Amino acid sequence: MAWIADFHIHSHFSMATSKESNPRSLSRWAGLKGVSLLGTGDFTHPGWRRELSEALIPAEPGFYKLKEELVPEIPNQPEVRFVVSGELSTIYKKNGRVRKVHHLIILPSLESAERISERLSDLGMNIRSDGRPILGMDSYDLFGLVLEECPEVIFIPAHVWTPHFSVFGSKSGFDEIQECYGDLTQYIHALETGLSSDPAMNWRWSALDRYTLVSNSDAHNPQNLAREANLFETEFSYHGIKTALENKDSGGFIGTIEFFPEEGKYHYDGHRNCEVAWKPEETIANQGICPVCGRKVTVGVLSRVAALADRPEGYRPEGAKPYQSLAPLLEVIGSAFNMGRSSRKANQTYHQLLRKFGPELTVLRETAVDDIAAVAGPLVAEAIRRLRSGEIEVKPGYDGAYGVVSLLREDDRQALMGQAALFEGKAAPAVKRKTVLKRAAAEMVEEAKSLLKVTPADAFHSGLTGEQTAIVKSNQRIISVSAGPGTGKTKTLVERIVYLIREAGVEPVEITAVTFTNRAAQEIKSRLTKLLAGDRRLNRLNLGTFHSIVWKILQQEPESKGIKLLDDIGAKSLLEETLREHRIPLRVRDASLALTLLKNRYLWEEEPNIPPAAVELYQAYQQNLSRYRRWDFDDLIPKMVELWEDDHDWLKPWKRHFQHLLVDEFQDLNLIQYRLVKLWARDCRSLMVIGDPNQSIYGFRGSNSSFFNRLQQDFPEAVSYKLTQNFRSSGTVIKAANALISEGYRQAVPKKDNELSEHRIIWQETPGEKESAQAVVDQIIMLLGGSTMISAHGAKGKYGSPVEETFSLSEIAILYRTGRQAESLETALTVAGLPYRVSGSDLTLEASPVKEFLTFFRYLTDPTDLFWLRSALRYPRWNLRGEEVTEIMRRLEEAQTKENDSGTGSSISGELSPELALKLEQFWGVAGYYREQLGRKSEAVIEDWMLRMESGSEPELEQLKRISENYGSIEELLRFLPLAQEADLTRRGNKSTGTEMITLSTLHAAKGLEFPVVFIVGVEEGLIPYGAEDDPETIAEEQRLFYVGLTRAKQRLYLVNSQFRSKSGLMAPVEVSRFLKMLPQDLLEKVEWSRRSKPKQLELF
Repeated sequence: MAWIADFHIHSHFSMATSKESNPRSLSRWAGLKGVSLLGTGDFTHPGWRRELSEALIPAEPGFYKLKEELVPEIPNQPEVRFVVSGELSTIYKKNGRVRKVHHLIILPSLESAERISERLSDLGMNIRSDGRPILGMDSYDLFGLVLEECPEVIFIPAHVWTPHFSVFGSKSGFDEIQECYGDLTQYIHALETGLSSDPAMNWRWSALDRYTLVSNSDAHNPQNLAREANLFETEFSYHGIKTALENKDSGGFIGTIEFFPEEGKYHYDGHRNCEVAWKPEETIANQGICPVCGRKVTVGVLSRVAALADRPEGYRPEGAKPYQSLAPLLEVIGSAFNMGRSSRKANQTYHQLLRKFGPELTVLRETAVDDIAAVAGPLVAEAIRRLRSGEIEVKPGYDGAYGVVSLLREDDRQALMGQAALFEGKAAPAVKRKTVLKRAAAEMVEEAKSLLKVTPADAFHSGLTGEQTAIVKSNQRIISVSAGPGTGKTKTLVERIVYLIREAGVEPVEITAVTFTNRAAQEIKSRLTKLLAGDRRLNRLNLGTFHSIVWKILQQEPESKGIKLLDDIGAKSLLEETLREHRIPLRVRDASLALTLLKNRYLWEEEPNIPPAAVELYQAYQQNLSRYRRWDFDDLIPKMVELWEDDHDWLKPWKRHFQHLLVDEFQDLNLIQYRLVKLWARDCRSLMVIGDPNQSIYGFRGSNSSFFNRLQQDFPEAVSYKLTQNFRSSGTVIKAANALISEGYRQAVPKKDNELSEHRIIWQETPGEKESAQAVVDQIIMLLGGSTMISAHGAKGKYGSPVEETFSLSEIAILYRTGRQAESLETALTVAGLPYRVSGSDLTLEASPVKEFLTFFRYLTDPTDLFWLRSALRYPRWNLRGEEVTEIMRRLEEAQTKENDSGTGSSISGELSPELALKLEQFWGVAGYYREQLGRKSEAVIEDWMLRMESGSEPELEQLKRISENYGSIEELLRFLPLAQEADLTRRGNKSTGTEMITLSTLHAAKGLEFPVVFIVGVEEGLIPYGAEDDPETIAEEQRLFYVGLTRAKQRLYLVNSQFRSKSGLMAPVEVSRFLKMLPQDLLEKVEWSRRSKPKQLELF
């Protein structure tokens, strides 16, 4: 006996779904429709799984049913069973294109759903925001994960032709299924055709012959169940459906019930907003360009099938299963009566038919027309007759707008209601459904394929320009390069190294390349590895930041043995102790900045003018460093300069490494770093410095771009070069950035961009910070092509511009001035279910719970280190007073002087009061436990700490956990932190997973990066420029920082400011940034802010 299944539906936990999508209502409507087996949908959502567990009990193997007390009493309806299912969305970049693919997953049990969901949650996936979660990971990786957790899974690519969200979609799909799923393709046995295609369209492509073609409703409302469905005649169990789908010739799967594909939302090509709907021939004739707005139209399923088809229309492969095209009964009744499907008369007629003849699909497919006429009248009977025979008129759907089916025209109704027509038994005239696409000529298909082909956005100039070649192959000893944004600075530096090794015969061990961040060093290493593949000598290249290279050398210095490097937490802890001991009335932050300037600049000036208070601070702090045998970050380079100037014998082997010296980001050098470069270059065979004076943004650390000029004075033989051609940014971005810099450094706009770019810079003013964050997220969703099917239907973004080009998550960045600004953005992204990563200072490491954790584990990695023990004991957790810590440390220092005693505490317990000894024993106990945990993964250790130490509510520890994921163990993390720069600190966002993520970054940390889409938020006085100072040097540096932000953008740039910000607990008005006012107004498109409306229920959902 045949039975009907609908696997793909959504619960009320999915976006834009009916509140009635609950187990009882779904069961009721499935019965009314005639569905025996219904997918649960949304299995990843914990709330929905809980609801299912409360409402369902096991039935046949792999199936569930409603508890007896919940079963609706509906006569003449089949018993309804549920099978666990869900749809998962992936967004990622692969082979140069943004890919957005949806997957229908069917499982044998709720336990399987729990395992998969837990695994996804452990990876950081947000499975709570939407019943159909968005995952920034490759479809291949998702499939692999699901197979690992449930080998019995039925994994079906969903609605495979939908333009925006499918494996073959014109906007973001593939031309071959293997390109998406690789070697896992062998485990895929069925494809879901979707509402806009039917099996006959899929038969035209021989690559699909081996798959069972299934159809499902994708219902967001219980009334839309079974608008497409599957017919089985097999064992009524999970094993039965799995076997039937995997063995299409077994006879277990007997066919599908279909929408008319023309009624689907993406059948034709076109632009919904422009009301342009085209057949494929028309799209080709117009070269795919909309005559209304001038942009590319959304290519629909019909054209996409034509582009991939290798058979003529009408071809039917051997063994193809039959299908029947229908429309929902309420729509048929509404069309017959010429009234809406929700009208009272239509609904009365609907339920009369069901009470008389049984489920809806029985009425549509089997009930005799005469019997229907006796209950519902001649109009409905004739409409159903025409539906069965395909005698319909359809206005095809396109670009997200459903098609409209018409069964009866007004003259048909008049004729049917007239007595003559009834007595004569004549059928009223009707227009036969016409096949929309005839077999195209071979050349037309080839033209369609060409039209649909997407060129990777990054495919620009891959070789060297004349400017770059001159630098790379220069034989000058001293080379100074001024390189503006987007001019290929890193490429030029890398190619220079390659030239030295490949053509100049230089050994890599003789080359040192200095970068500003560890991230930049990794990027250069990665490029060199690709260009010099197989050259094992590359490992001997001296590559890193100033501080990492210097620290490597200093560790070989005989007198420095045993001296340890403090990280920022330790340095500030020691500085706090120094300020307290000497009663210096400064904040730790201000004192730290003063010491940085002293060590990097003022102490090395020819005539330093240093205030006596600063000298006192410096001397006291350095004494404490010596006391604990420590250097801090800012001690390294001064120490290296002193040693190199004295020309110690032990340094001679190192001098070979500096025969060829390359220095990146030269504009950010401070005085002591410049002095070190001069020393290193004293006997070198070549020196190349490269940077951009207009991107000098670290003046607060003593940096100064004037060292470009100083180099010319100190090395008169130096030859200067300029890189001026911007390969990165659009003409609009270049013009805007030029307005912020002096004329001599302005970049030429490419000829193709001489006219105003069609994408102007968007400027939006919002009431406050939360509204800014929400406005940014709304626009990002549109730039992704709509992260959901529903948001993709709108052709306009938050900012009013039509969205034709889509981007991947990793192509989008949100930049801001201070780390505190990230909070509201993270909240908005998390709510929207969008994966992200945070780069740069975000206050995580400054939070007290994080400092306590890192301090404690610093001590654990070296239990003899009394500095870290002292720091750890000071935290309130251990309930020790200041004098008690002092007493413990005094006893331990005495114990360490004794032979064979490390001073770890066991020997001093008897010398302490019982109360103090007990407190200390509690500390030793915790320390002993966590010393045993040091070999575990860092995330696991932090998780354990949060649980055992009752710190689970501290969000900063959760953030530290995500930072630590980049390192295998706590010890690796602790080794990394002392030499880390702001740009080196990254963490994935809350519940974010995969490799595809939006980037959140401070403006400082974003330097050196580029993104097709950039948002800069907080473009207002007090943030950009930061603070209330009007010092000309500070303002000039803030202007350069804004310039850095603008020039990160390749294609789209959005500037967002708030009208009000919280100050001292009150909302105060703020002015838009003076820098924004400097931009040419014809480059800006200011849009009004409007409060976001709640998501609306789509008409047919």
